[in-house]
Amino acid sequence: MAIYQARFMKYLQDRGIVATEGRKVWAFMGDGEMDEPESMGAIGMAGRERLDNLVYVINCNLQRLDGPVRGNGKIIQELESTFRGAGWNVIKVIWGTRWDTLLARDKTGMLRRRMMECVDGEYQTFKAKDGAYVRKHFFGKYPELLDLVSDWSDDDIWSLNRGGLDPFKVYAAYDAASRHKGQPTVILAKTIKGFGMGAAGEAQNITHQQKKMDVDAMRHYRDRFGLPVPDDQLPEIPYLTFRRAARSSRTCASGAWRWAATCRSAGSASSRCRCRRSRRSSGS
Repeated sequence: MAIYQARFMKYLQDRGIVATEGRKVWAFMGDGEMDEPESMGAIGMAGRERLDNLVYVINCNLQRLDGPVRGNGKIIQELESTFRGAGWNVIKVIWGTRWDTLLARDKTGMLRRRMMECVDGEYQTFKAKDGAYVRKHFFGKYPELLDLVSDWSDDDIWSLNRGGLDPFKVYAAYDAASRHKGQPTVILAKTIKGFGMGAAGEAQNITHQQKKMDVDAMRHYRDRFGLPVPDDQLPEIPYLTFRRAARSSRTCASGAWRWAATCRSAGSASSRCRCRRSRRSSGS
């Protein structure tokens, strides 16, 4: 549907019916549904027609309802070859910012080699375990890699993030896709199914059927994302509410809604809200 919408917009522009220059059609999908014929059946036409007003964003969390998408393979590499062959611009968002330091220190290329060796099933297992497991089973295969993280704690290793969950990498990919000319673009963003759920379902197949989380799991989730919910309210799973004015403010930073939620939920005085200070200082 997105492909034909983008093509129709080009038709309207070329015939002077509607000015569609600069507009984009964005389609958001999962890696599992790429096996469905309606998802990829017309990508060749999009490449042939040079539909640079079209962007696919494929959430590659490596899981589908009945198991891994490609347990013994690499779905991102597979999709990259398919889309490139169809004439698309491909942007891969695989490794988060916290990997940058290690990649810069990898003078022998051993880290990149290890990244390519691991298949999707292994990557899912890594994120379902902990930092000690990743140290032993990912870095531990080669002495050079163990040396690379010898000054890192298990918590440091566990914090290594995936590109599709890194706002800096995602922003850069969206910006590049928006600027690209002459081809449709596909963004392959590597993420984690059940991100933040911890033992309750992060990177586990049970995530699809998970209906509720116990108090310990909710506490883990709260602590991981710094949500302003006190312990005595965790069993109630309270909603976080947002101030409409702060959310709609143009002058407040992109994190304004977050601060607004903190102030409202924690019962703080509005004068202490950082987004309000930002708005006052900007003259709004």
